[in-house]
Amino acid sequence: MAYEENFLPGEDDVFGDLNRLNSMLANLDERGLVLSLAAFAEEALRDLIRAYLMPGDAADKMLEGFNAPLGTFSARIRMAQALGLVTTHQANDLDRLRKIRNDFAHNWEPVSFINQRIAAHIRALNFHSLDDDYPETPIGKVRTSISLLLLELRVTAQTVRKRGGATLRGQHIIAGVLGDLDEQMATCKRRLTEIQEDLRSADGDRRRFLLAAKHRWEGKLEIVRLNAPRERQNDVRAIQAELNAWNRGPEY
Repeated sequence: MAYEENFLPGEDDVFGDLNRLNSMLANLDERGLVLSLAAFAEEALRDLIRAYLMPGDAADKMLEGFNAPLGTFSARIRMAQALGLVTTHQANDLDRLRKIRNDFAHNWEPVSFINQRIAAHIRALNFHSLDDDYPETPIGKVRTSISLLLLELRVTAQTVRKRGGATLRGQHIIAGVLGDLDEQMATCKRRLTEIQEDLRSADGDRRRFLLAAKHRWEGKLEIVRLNAPRERQNDVRAIQAELNAWNRGPEY
């Protein structure tokens, strides 16, 4: 089965590696089949979670590198499920694949699908809705059920990339300004003028503190403007323009 041809023509970047995997599976023995499917599943989960997370070093360090919190198969399954990126059935089947993989990978003696524990995991695998043919053998069920599950992971990752994943929801609290509108404008102007004067001679940590305070009070003044009646908003804009003109001065 070539997924690219049967499901989403033209999506080479999404399904190219999946098609390469699929072309290999028929020639692999049980151990090779399980290890290849599990390795691909770990990679697919990594890509799926990364597509959802905010891009940057924080996401990369969560997923890869020494002692990465999401560096293991198990952790990626749980995180994908917690984020709503996989269904309960998908998470359960991925966990069954993980357990079968561990039995093959951590045992130096011959292991096969007739092993009682492995056979139980295979029987528990869900039949996939895209497959109309009953798998007559355990290896057929593993190959079909997991391959189609991997297809779903790739499709979900592509959907997340197109629609967008996590958005920044963290926020900083800014205290309001007391008084009526005229008092609020006067307070903001006075405080920003004081900060600007202090910046003339400040350096090091004190200068960084004052710049942060300046940014904070500029934000407060903008909130005052947004909350002001429409006929008074130009009064606030005049204060903002006056302060901005000072910022462009040669001594700033």
